[in-house]
This record gives sequence, structure tokens and C-alpha cells, in this order.
Amino acid sequence: MIPLLLLACAAQEKPVRVTVSVDWEGREVTEANLKAMEDFRTALPGVPLTHFLNAAYLTKQGADGKRIVASIRRVVRDGDETGLHIHAWKSLVESSGVKFRTGPTFWGEEYPLTESNGDIGHEVELEAYTVDEIRAILRRSREWLKDFRISGSFRAAGWVAGPRVLEAIRAEGFLTDSSATDASWHDELRGYALPKRIREIWPDVTETSQPFLVKTPAGSILEMPDTCALADYVTADEMKRHLRAAIQRAKATDTFVHLGFH
Repeated sequence: MIPLLLLACAAQEKPVRVTVSVDWEGREVTEANLKAMEDFRTALPGVPLTHFLNAAYLTKQGADGKRIVASIRRVVRDGDETGLHIHAWKSLVESSGVKFRTGPTFWGEEYPLTESNGDIGHEVELEAYTVDEIRAILRRSREWLKDFRISGSFRAAGWVAGPRVLEAIRAEGFLTDSSATDASWHDELRGYALPKRIREIWPDVTETSQPFLVKTPAGSILEMPDTCALADYVTADEMKRHLRAAIQRAKATDTFVHLGFH
């Protein structure tokens, strides 16, 4: 993840390195969301973003590709990064020549798949597919997003980047993953499978975890943890607390933190 903010104060020598990202879910591009993001960019013009783009906006039946690309470009600024984010939507999977699977999902098998704009699969774990299938989906996603310069950064749907996902993305040339997170941020999701799955995939990750290397059969990949999850699950007060704690830690050592939203 390239865009960084540096926070420092006179009482400390070490900076706090902050990344801010946006997960583009592939559901639909709405005017209300674009306007909210434009307001964000106006209010904070010096904050670069990493946009994890999802190609499924373009694979849905009847999608207007030119309009969708133009809409995304409205909120991507110079200095931003455009990485890749994959939710295993049926339209995207099938456009990649891969047979769609209905599970497992990160909500749990007792919850039926939800439909959006004639498409399903948002909650199906990418880890449900084989390494070769994931690689096919990655390659096709880059083709669909040819109008953007997709970087070497990746984030998996639901933060579920297991061994197959990490091997596949590294084999396809991605050098950085940002799927690791601390399940304690998801306390409002009790009764769903997601918090348990995050703990299974990332058992040693906490909100203070720093970037680390993960070895895969295709080579090592740099894990840039999503230290404060995303705004859907974290309040503004929790984000402030997270940053203040990072500033305190930074008196002794360089500190990395991450904030983001969908």
C-alpha cells in the first residue's frame, strides 16, 4: 500500500504512518456514495487513498462500463493507489471461466445468499476456490479494470485471505496484501461466522500488529494489517482511540496503522 500519511508531534521523534483505504464491493456505484466520497476528498484534500477496486461492477448483466469507469474516476485523485479487491460475485467468477460456488460464506451456512442487481456471491469466501481458479479470477479482474493502473496491493472479501488466496495473489504478481485484521473490531457480528473466520485465518493479529511477511509456495508477500478494520464496524471514537494509542507507541518506535471504509 503506497499512500501514507505521517503524523508526528513535538513530543516524539518517530512518526505514525497511516494508510486509509476504500473497499469497492462490486455491488453498485450510487450517486449518494460518490457524493459522500467527494465531500471526504474536499474536506481532507491531503489524505491519499488506496482504492481496492472490484471488477464485478463491470460484469453484471447490462452494466454500462463507460459510466462505471467515469464514476470511479470522479473520486480517484493523483497520488491515490488503485489495488484489487475481490468478492466472488457469480458474474465475475463465471466471466473468468470458473464454475461459481455457493459456499462456504463468511456469514455462515445458515444465512442464504443475498441478491444485488441480479448478482449473488458477495459473501462467498474467495478461499472456497482452488489456487488455479483464484488466479483465473485475478487475471480476469485485471482485464476488466484495464482502465485503471492496478497496483501490487490486494484485499480479500471479508478479510478471509487463507493459504490458497495468498499463494494465488503472489503467483499473479501481487506483493502486498491488506486482509489481516483483528476480529475484536467485529463484536456487533456475534452470531455470524465472520469473526470466527477472521480469528482462524489471522490468529496472531491484533490492533497493534505491524507489517509482516507471509511465506507462500509462490514466494513471500508483505502483509499490511488492517489494524482498525473499516468504518462499517468501527465508530469514530474507536478510530480516534486507535490513533491516540498509536501516537503513544510511536514515542518508542515507528508505528503503522490503517483506517478505512466501504
